[in-house]
Amino acid sequence: MELFEQIWTAIRTGTLPDLGAWSYLLLFILVFLEGPVVTMMAGAMAGAGILRFDVVLLVAIVANTVADYTWYLLGYFGGNRSILYRTRWMRRRRHLVQRLRASVRQEAVKLFVLTKLAVGVMSIPVLIAAGMSRVAWWRLFLVSLVVEPLWNGILIFAGYRLGDYIAQLDRGLRIVALIGSAIIIWLFIDIYRRVLRRISWLDVRYPRGEE
Repeated sequence: MELFEQIWTAIRTGTLPDLGAWSYLLLFILVFLEGPVVTMMAGAMAGAGILRFDVVLLVAIVANTVADYTWYLLGYFGGNRSILYRTRWMRRRRHLVQRLRASVRQEAVKLFVLTKLAVGVMSIPVLIAAGMSRVAWWRLFLVSLVVEPLWNGILIFAGYRLGDYIAQLDRGLRIVALIGSAIIIWLFIDIYRRVLRRISWLDVRYPRGEE
């Protein structure tokens, strides 16, 4: 109850909520579900003094790594048994995953790095295909050790600078500015991903009836 009371008080007063340790648990869950946007906004909250920069960085790295290996393990243990293909999302990407499997054994590390640099475009199919092809987990983990701290650090620092600006606004405008910034960042990343799919081989054409 105390958690919801703090959120309600923050909304009524126009201040950014401080949820204590709950903030980092919620951050972990949200980054697990949608990494880049949430990571940058967590950086903004760190810049506004709500969260600690170092803890945000650690949580973001761990959450993104856990998310990656969740998909890898789903492919490793469930892909070849057609468990994943029972979901509509996976059925639409069956041909893409099968296509990736043909080259993922030799190009797994390269493909994984490219998906990270492309803000997660196609990272899930690549990880599932890597699991199904029994690519050694440590090869991908070595990439995570290098890429995750660097990539999350950049996102959080960019958000941190935004948070500095938000902290200087009037109290009543802070939540509005934070929500507005989140929407703009989400739209920008979504458009970037769509454009990248269209101008690269990642824009897969599905057979009629499977889209």
